[in-house]
Amino acid sequence: MAKLAVRNLLAHRARFLFTAMAVTLGVAFVSGTMIFRDTASQSFGPLFERRAQAETITVRGVETITVRGVETVSGEGAPPPTVPAEVLATLDQKVTDAEVYGQIEGYSALVRDDGSIVGEDVNANLGGAFTPRPGATLTLLSGREPAGADEIVVETRTATEGQVKVGDSYTVVAQRDTRRMKVVGIFELQDDDIGRVVTYIGYSPAVAHDLLTGSGNYSAIFLNPRQGISQQQVLAQVRPLLTPQYEATTPDQQAEQFEAELKDLFALLSRFLLAFAGVSVVVSSFIIFNTFTMLIAQRTRELALLRALGAGRAQVTRAVLAEGLGVGLLGATLGLVAGVGVSFLLRLLFTQFAGTQLPIRAPVVASATVFWSYLVGVLVTVAAAYVPARRASRIPPMAALRDDVAEARRTRLVRLVLGLTVALFGGAGLAGGIADRGADGAALVVISGVILLLAAAMVSPCLGRPVIRVLGWPIARLAGAVGRMSRENARRDPRRSAATASALMVGLALVSVATVLATSMSASAEADIDRQFGADYTIEPRGLTGFKREVVEQVAAVPGVRTVTPLQIGSLQVGREEMAAVVADARALSVPTNLTILEGSATLGPDDILVQRSLAESKAWQVGSTVAGKYPDGKPATFRVGGIFADNKVVGRSIMIHPDGYTSHAPTTLIQKAFIDFDDARAATALAGVRETLRAYPNVDLQDREDAKAAARQGIDQILAVVVVLLVLSIAIAALGIVNTLGLSVIERTREIGLLRAVGMARSQVAAMIRYEAVMIALFGAVLGVGLGAAVGWALQRAMADEVSTLDVPVGRLGLYLLAAIVIAVVAALWPARRASKMNVLQAIHNS
Repeated sequence: MAKLAVRNLLAHRARFLFTAMAVTLGVAFVSGTMIFRDTASQSFGPLFERRAQAETITVRGVETITVRGVETVSGEGAPPPTVPAEVLATLDQKVTDAEVYGQIEGYSALVRDDGSIVGEDVNANLGGAFTPRPGATLTLLSGREPAGADEIVVETRTATEGQVKVGDSYTVVAQRDTRRMKVVGIFELQDDDIGRVVTYIGYSPAVAHDLLTGSGNYSAIFLNPRQGISQQQVLAQVRPLLTPQYEATTPDQQAEQFEAELKDLFALLSRFLLAFAGVSVVVSSFIIFNTFTMLIAQRTRELALLRALGAGRAQVTRAVLAEGLGVGLLGATLGLVAGVGVSFLLRLLFTQFAGTQLPIRAPVVASATVFWSYLVGVLVTVAAAYVPARRASRIPPMAALRDDVAEARRTRLVRLVLGLTVALFGGAGLAGGIADRGADGAALVVISGVILLLAAAMVSPCLGRPVIRVLGWPIARLAGAVGRMSRENARRDPRRSAATASALMVGLALVSVATVLATSMSASAEADIDRQFGADYTIEPRGLTGFKREVVEQVAAVPGVRTVTPLQIGSLQVGREEMAAVVADARALSVPTNLTILEGSATLGPDDILVQRSLAESKAWQVGSTVAGKYPDGKPATFRVGGIFADNKVVGRSIMIHPDGYTSHAPTTLIQKAFIDFDDARAATALAGVRETLRAYPNVDLQDREDAKAAARQGIDQILAVVVVLLVLSIAIAALGIVNTLGLSVIERTREIGLLRAVGMARSQVAAMIRYEAVMIALFGAVLGVGLGAAVGWALQRAMADEVSTLDVPVGRLGLYLLAAIVIAVVAALWPARRASKMNVLQAIHNS
């Protein structure tokens, strides 16, 4: 039986081709995700590890309170930790076994005159003092070292990417300030691979202090042990000199920390990608199931002869499963190889949307990747082939010889009852999720949506005949006899058509859910902006950090400008949580943001905070409630809830604190946003004046309400684009299913097609018949998928109504998905249609 299975695979390799391709694509997504994760992790790990290879101990302000438990605050809006010069002086004086260096480094970006940022706007835009330090060699290639307050040198990669030359002037957006500066040199950062993945600017030490860390502060202190002195000896001298606010780490500890952070990052990313890979694998299982079902139907006589010659049911089952095993092994092997290419595509996608270029490295194919690729490929194939194999083994030899493989009415009835029962559970889950709302409700809707997809796949064979009859009516009317024959062919075996359509249904259902949710989020954001955007214009930074207060003062001085209300983003530890906070005068901010104070007052005293209603409800806070916390500099505070405001998307954060109570703990002076209001009578003149004023600040954008809407839509559209791109593979696999089904159907109907040709049907009509059949099957799956996806998307929006307040079902875009299904069907039918039309009439008629 094993030999027979191998011979069947070799004899009918064309029939298994597209099944193996479906397995290959599903496995390729799984293996590609794992290869991408492992390659990225191992690419970044050595990068930071080599940077710390020198026998160097680093003392830096601890960045993460949750990890090290020291008195500091991290997160959005929190200034990076610094180490004061006093610590450097103490270490330099008392640690005799090491050389002590101070590092000054922080965010720095070059802004072109058109406002674009050299090297894109990412966290890896860095700058630092142009001085020697352990682990890095600075070599001037042209020009001279920076000396003046407006002079910089640029790393060679940055200069090449931005076409920067000595003598050019740029606006530099730095950690603490924005300044117009002149390039006086180009340098190379040697022995430090971080130069390959960031842009880097060098300043004189005094300017670096001013722009990055503040006078007298350092971003880190390096201690380089003297010859013959171990790291542990130096640590023994350093640690007693440090307060709990600082830590000392060795290169090994730094490497471990970086590795752990990277593993967490890429593990999260890989779980996200593997979810889409799972969708592709599920779609592949439909194709495998359908293929083996059709092959069993075509080989009933062969299997009956085996039974008649003495083969038992178990032997027939094992023979068919062995064929599935062969297909799974081949598909898994090819998928593992194709996964290398998928990993490169994922890398390009990561670079596009994350804005960070991964270091170039050979793909890492770990043993775990090989194991899971073969496990998924083989297990899914064999599992999908099991039911057809069992079905084949249960057909009595004499019944099989009659070629009667019609599905029993009782089987269809059981399928219908079971499918409707599952659908009821799914529908009840949707209703429960809508009623529950919030994160739990949304999770229940997602689970219920998966159940409804399963139910739709179960009942689709029962729906096939009536639905295809309706969907095929226009084609039957327009295409005449050929159209009617195509419709009947699609309805002939509803189970087969349903299995093929279900593969497409899954992909389009998920795309439709994402589309409805994304468009609803866009509509909700636009509605919130219309309701809450009370200013005429806003000033937004193009850099990550912000713009200096001078911009606000210059704009406020323009005739016709009534008010300019600045806003900063800070960070607080409130209770045990780190939270981003708006640092602004709530009274001044209430007009341009239509801020509604529900309880308490917008007048805040020291340590008072204004809290958004949703946060106050979740924490059971009321006006007057107090909670222990900390400022960014680690100073403990007891924050008092001075007021509660209505949820406001324009404000964008859940906590607000007055600048007078915050800025003494966070010395940054940069502004993250400013709202501008004009005098109505002089609005046009004021707008022109503001535009002219902002010409001197290319790192600043002037936006109105429509610009704010466009920015909100852009972020959501990018997420939708990523989701759709990741789901395209599952739709491509579904297209292979259509090719496979039609190809096997043509083989099955060889004699029928020959007779049609013999009685006068032209080749073009035969090809058209196959294409129309493909279109009807694809429309069947697309209508189910888009309809079910739209329903689940609606339910998901209702469950998330507190965050996504407006439902927007994009009928036009969903219609395009149906049109895309027709195009997919036509393309998928090209090969089967050509094969059917090219048949030799006499050979086809004599086919038995």
